Amino acid sequence: MLSHCSLKLFSFQLVLYLLAVVLDINKSGSTARFYYWNIVKEKQPLKNLYNLYLNNQCSEEEFERFLTALVNEDDDKEILALMSATWDNTHTLPDIGLIPDFLPQETKQVKLKPAQSGKVNLQRFIASAAAILVLAAGLYFFRDNVIKLIAPVQQQEVWSSIGERKKIILADGSQVWLSSNSKLSYPDKFKEAQRSVSLEGEAFFEVAHDAKHPFIIKTGKVNTTVLGTSFNVSAYSKQNTINITLVTGKVAVALTTKNKTYTETILPNQQIVVNRSNNKLSKIDYPEAVSFLNRRLGQYEYKGLILEQVVHDIESQYNVQIVLSTHLSDKTFYGNLNMNDPIAQTLNKLCLVMETKWEKKGEQYEIIK
Repeated sequence: MLSHCSLKLFSFQLVLYLLAVVLDINKSGSTARFYYWNIVKEKQPLKNLYNLYLNNQCSEEEFERFLTALVNEDDDKEILALMSATWDNTHTLPDIGLIPDFLPQETKQVKLKPAQSGKVNLQRFIASAAAILVLAAGLYFFRDNVIKLIAPVQQQEVWSSIGERKKIILADGSQVWLSSNSKLSYPDKFKEAQRSVSLEGEAFFEVAHDAKHPFIIKTGKVNTTVLGTSFNVSAYSKQNTINITLVTGKVAVALTTKNKTYTETILPNQQIVVNRSNNKLSKIDYPEAVSFLNRRLGQYEYKGLILEQVVHDIESQYNVQIVLSTHLSDKTFYGNLNMNDPIAQTLNKLCLVMETKWEKKGEQYEIIK
C-alpha cells in the first residue's frame, strides 16, 4: 500500500500534469524547448518559479515556464524534491492560491473548507483528491480559453522584395520558397482543423502530410487544398491568370464566384489555369512541372516557350513593364535565365539569344528587333 505522503505527492503531480496537458505543452515539441531554454537563459531557478506558483504570484509568462519545466525530464528530481518538501510541511488544505489570477474566472469556483487541525486522516485525503480532480476537470473544460490566453496564435507576414527570395519553414514542418516580389501570410502555429495560409505573388510549397488537417493556400477567389505534396502557385496581381502547377502528390483547386464554386483536381505534371477576367478554370498537361524545383531558386529554363510568355515571367520577377514588338511575340526562346541577376543582365542575355535589343523609356522597357 502507498504511504500517505506518496499519495499526496501523486495527487499533486496529477493536477500539475493535467495542467501541462491542458496547455498543450509537449515534452518533445518546439514550444517546450523554447520556453525551457528561456528559463536557463534568464537564469530564473526552478525553485523560484515553484514558490511563485504556490504563493499565487507568478505572471502569465512565469506560469507557462513552470508548466513547461514540469514535463522536462531533466528537472524531475528537483521538482519531486520541491513537492515532497511542500507536502511534508502541509497540515491544512489551502483554499486559495492554486490558480493564477490571469486564468479564466470559471476555473476558480472550487471552494474547499479548511481542514480540521490534528492528524491528517483518510477522509481529508479523499476530499483533497476529489478537489484536485474537480480543479483538473475545470481546467480541461476551459482549456480552449486557457490556451488562447497563454499561447495565442500570432499571424506572421513575410515579404520578398524585387530580386529577393526567401525560404520559410512553417510550424507543421512544411517548407515554402517565396519568389521575388511576393508576400506570404501564415500563423505561427496551426491550431484549427485546417492549415491555412495566404499568398500574393508566387511560391513553391512542400507541404508536410497530415490527413486530418488539410493545407489550404488562399489567393483571392482561389483556394488550393492539399494533404501533403509539392507544387507551385503563381498569383501575381498584375497577371491575368493564377497558375497552380503540381510536381508531386495531388491538389484540389476551388474557384469561388458570386453564383457558383468551380472545382478541379490535378495530378503530377498537370497545371490549373484560372482566368481572372472571365472566372474560368481549366486543366492542362504540363510535362515540365519538375522545372519548378529550379524556378523556386530563381533559375528559369525555357525549351521553346513563346517570347511573350518569357517576358511575362521577367515582368513578374522584377515588377516592371516590358513592351514587346508585335512581330516578336510569337517567337520561341530556348535558354536559361537567372532571375536573381539584375534586370539589365537578364535582358542582355535574352536579347543576345533572340538577336534583338532593349532600351528603357521612362518607367518601362522595350524589346525591339
